[in-house]
Amino acid sequence: MQKLIFDYTVQSNLRVLGQPLAPEHLPGLTALGVDPSRPLLPAYPVETYTALIDFITGQLWPGLSQEQAGFELGRAFMRSYRETLMGKAVFSVTKVLGPHRTLERMSRNFRSANNYTETRLRKVGPSTYELWFNYALRTGYFRGLLTEALEKAGAQGLSVTLAASSASGEATFRISWTE
Repeated sequence: MQKLIFDYTVQSNLRVLGQPLAPEHLPGLTALGVDPSRPLLPAYPVETYTALIDFITGQLWPGLSQEQAGFELGRAFMRSYRETLMGKAVFSVTKVLGPHRTLERMSRNFRSANNYTETRLRKVGPSTYELWFNYALRTGYFRGLLTEALEKAGAQGLSVTLAASSASGEATFRISWTE
């Protein structure tokens, strides 16, 4: 099965670049197979999406490491996503659910963005979890996504760190916060 990212996820990342898109971004995006002058495809291969993440981080945070730039993009993506119809619905639910139950729904949340994400959540303390992803190649980006989402779900004193990763894309994050 080909790993695919759905169009509104790509669109939320494009909005991070600014609207309207600056002319200097267009050739790079088109070279990646994301042509903003045309309607977005329904889905994009994960390889295109990973290249898009790298392109955006290189444009917006060229002085940062890939990990730190990815973290910034992950946070910015979540702020952009919150402005979409689906994002408004997801974030209104996470505010009510709080961080514990938001983590429990993580597979469902990520599967609304793509066709392949699987997660496993393991509780290791009262407000400490390990969250495994079957494919999270840009770990800084995922740390940013999780940080922004869980802060909006009410987590205070939040820490999201990479506990383990593999060359195949598997990653485990350690997540903790104060109650």
